This record gives sequence, structure tokens and C-alpha cells, in this order.
Amino acid sequence: MMKNAKIEIAIHLLFWFSIISALNVDWTANWFDPSIRPKTPAPLSVIMFTIFFYVNAYVLLPKYFSLKTWEKYIAYAFLLFILPELVRMLIYKFTISDTSFDALLFSRDSFLFGTPSPFFFAINASFIYRFTKDRLLKKNQKRELNEIPSKKSAAPYEDSNLLSDEEASILEHQLNHQLEIEEIFLNPELTLRDVAETVGSTEKKVSYLLNQRLKTNFYEFINKHRVEKFKLEVAKSENKSLSIVGIAFNCGFSSKSSFYRAFKSQVSMSPSEYLKHSSPRP
Repeated sequence: MMKNAKIEIAIHLLFWFSIISALNVDWTANWFDPSIRPKTPAPLSVIMFTIFFYVNAYVLLPKYFSLKTWEKYIAYAFLLFILPELVRMLIYKFTISDTSFDALLFSRDSFLFGTPSPFFFAINASFIYRFTKDRLLKKNQKRELNEIPSKKSAAPYEDSNLLSDEEASILEHQLNHQLEIEEIFLNPELTLRDVAETVGSTEKKVSYLLNQRLKTNFYEFINKHRVEKFKLEVAKSENKSLSIVGIAFNCGFSSKSSFYRAFKSQVSMSPSEYLKHSSPRP
């Protein structure tokens, strides 16, 4: 993990060095007069690009970019990208009264249509960055997340009274609510820490509940809900155009191998065999 962190820092430094060197921004220029910057981007555009990029890469994409929540993604993206553009145009309209809205929308300072456009630059850069981060820097972490370790490998707890019966019952209820109602398992990067924070408990108590009370482990427990979700989704007519793996990804699995491994472990047959024995997809 330390090596991955260093690689990520190096990527950030190299990325921003390249951007700053290439843009050659004149930070002393008038920020609200596009006519004096014929060949350099506006300082406001560079600042907005920075905000757009990080919010999109760290918040919108990982949290909202899925078939289940694409409506929220579009809504938040609108607020993030379009609203600042409208505010900018209103500021220009009050400071440069003889300029039409069409001219302002397509001016060099435009967050959407400027040159370079911070909107399209941030969208593309954040997608590329997120893909690189998830597929390369976190490859090993995702593999470990979706492994299904043997129940026998669970280490015994020194404190056999970590949870009382009442506490365990409450925690189990909260955990089931988050999984069955909120469906937090749809997050492919879900960790034990995430679950503990969601239910307002600690990793140790959640782990104890799963291992000692429910006789399972975190990976099996989460993947069980993902498999059940897959069974429901694969039977829906609106998902007939999706592949088996595509549906599995929408159910929280991050790789084909982890999905097949979890499915066969719980159902005792492959997804294809399961579909043949149930209602086959056309």
C-alpha cells in the first residue's frame, strides 16, 4: 500500500507539472476580460478544472456512476458544471453589459466551451485517472477484497464477550438494513471499515458478529448479497440486453473471476448452469 501511495503521488506531481507547463497561465491578467487573453486560458478556467477534476474523480464517479444511480450522477454533474457556468455568465453580463449571452457562452473563459474547455478536459482526465487508479494502483487490493477465505482461517477472538446478545442483535439488524434496504454492497470497493462506519460500530465488533455469531466472514457475507442481487437482476426483462458479467458488475462485483468464484461457492454451479436450470435468457 505504501508503494501504491508513492506511485499515486508521483502521478499527481507529474500530471500537474505537465498541465501548468503546457497552459502557461497568466495569473496577473484581468480575470473578467476575455479579450486580453487571446492565446492563454483564463485563470478561472484552470481553477475550475482543478475542482471539477478532483470532485468528479473522487466523489461522482466512484459513488454515482452506475446503472442504479446514473440519475444522481447527472444531477450532481449538472450542479457542478452547469451552475458555475451560469454564475460566470451573470457576472460577465453585469460587468460587460454590451455582450450577448451567446457570446458569453462561447467565449474563451467559458467553463463548457472555452479553449481549453475545463468541462471536457476534467471529464476525460478524471475518467482516465480513475481507470488507472482502480485498475493499476488498486489491483491487488481489489483481488484481496473479493477473495473468499476459508472459514477455518478466521483467527479466534481473545474477548469472547465483545458483544452482548442485545448489542449483537441490534448490530445485526443495522447491518441487514444497510445491505438489504440501502444495498451498500453495490459498491465494488466496499470494505469492512466502510461497513463499520455505516452502522456506527467498529471493525472489530462487525468482524466478531460475522465470524462468531453468524459463522461467516466479511467476504462471504457481502458476496452472498451480491449473488442474490444478481439472481434478481438477471431475471428482469430490462436486463436482457446486458451480459452476465455486465449484470454482475452492476451488483457490486469488480471482476469476472471474483463473481464466478463467489457464485459457484454459494450456488454450487456456474452462472451459465444456473440460468439453464432456471428461466434461460433469450
